[in-house]
Amino acid sequence: MRQTMKRLYEWCRSLANHAYAKWALAGISFIESSFFPVPPDVMLAPMVLADKSRAWSYAFICTLASVLGAILGYIIGRYLFEFIGTPILGAYSAQAAFEKFTGFYADWGFWIVIISAISFVPFKVATIASGVVAMEPISFLVACIVGRAIRFYGVTAALMVDLRLWLFQPLRRGIMISLGSFGILAVVFAFEHLIGLAPCPLCLNQRIAFYLAMPLGLLAALSATKKPSLSTVSFIALTLIFLANSAYGGYHAGIEWGYWPGPASCAGNTFEVTNIEELILSLEKGAPPSCSEAPWRLFGLSLAGYNMLASLGLALLAGFPILYRSQETS
Repeated sequence: MRQTMKRLYEWCRSLANHAYAKWALAGISFIESSFFPVPPDVMLAPMVLADKSRAWSYAFICTLASVLGAILGYIIGRYLFEFIGTPILGAYSAQAAFEKFTGFYADWGFWIVIISAISFVPFKVATIASGVVAMEPISFLVACIVGRAIRFYGVTAALMVDLRLWLFQPLRRGIMISLGSFGILAVVFAFEHLIGLAPCPLCLNQRIAFYLAMPLGLLAALSATKKPSLSTVSFIALTLIFLANSAYGGYHAGIEWGYWPGPASCAGNTFEVTNIEELILSLEKGAPPSCSEAPWRLFGLSLAGYNMLASLGLALLAGFPILYRSQETS
C-alpha cells in the first residue's frame, strides 16, 4: 500500500510539468474530493513556484474543481453509499472516522465540512458523510466553497509570500498579530452568538489577551519606523501576554479533563446574591456554564485547548524575531 501511494504521489508530481498540467490539476482536484487519495497540493505547489504569474488562476482551478468533486461525493453518500461509498471508506480504513463524523453532523455538520475542507483530514470522508446524513445542500455547498478556497488560496499565498518579510518586518508582523487576534475573537463570538455556546468565566478571561493584542499590535507596527524601541517593547509585551494566556488556556483545559479542580466561581450551578434584586437578575441571566465541562471538542481539543495553541503561536510570532536578532548580534 505504501509503495502504491508513493507511486501515485510521484505520478501526480510529474503531471505538474505536463503540457496539459492545468487540466490535470483540475482532474486531480475533482476526484480527490470523492475517492482519490492524493491531494491536489502535490501539483499545486510546484506549478505555483514554476509560474507565479498564474498562481491565483491555479488556486481558482483547484477550488472550483474540488467543489464540483465534493458534489459528486455528496451524491455518492446520498444515493450510492452501499454500492460505492462503503468500498471507498473501506479502502482508506476510514470507517471509524466516518462514524464519528456522522455522529456530530446533527449539530456541527457545517463546521465539520469547513474544517475537513481546510485541513488534511480526508475531504472525501466529509463529502460522503454529508450525503449519507442528507445535509442541507446549500449549507454543504457554502461550506465546501469557503473551506476549499481558504485551503488552496492559503497554500498559494504561502508559496507567493516571502515569510521572512512577515516574520522580521515589524510593520507586517504587528498587523498580523492584530488581525489574528481579531479573527480569534470573531470565531469565539460566532461560537457564542451563532452556535449558542455560552462562555464560562475562565473563557471570558482568556479573551482579554486578544483585546489587548489588537491595539498593542498596531502600536508595535506603527512605531517601528520612528520609535523602534517602543515597537520592541510592544512586541515583548505581546509575547508575555500570549505566553500567559497560553498557560491560562492550558490550565482551563486541565480543569476540563479533570487533572485539577477549578476555582469555586466556576461551579456553574450556584449564585452569590445578597438581596432580592440580585436574585431576580441572576435568575434572568441563568447560571454561568461550568468551567469543568467542555461543551465542544474537535480532535480531542476544546476551545480552551485551541486557545492555548493559538496564543502560543502568536507568542512565537511576536517574540521569536526579537530573540533571533539578539542572538545574531551577540
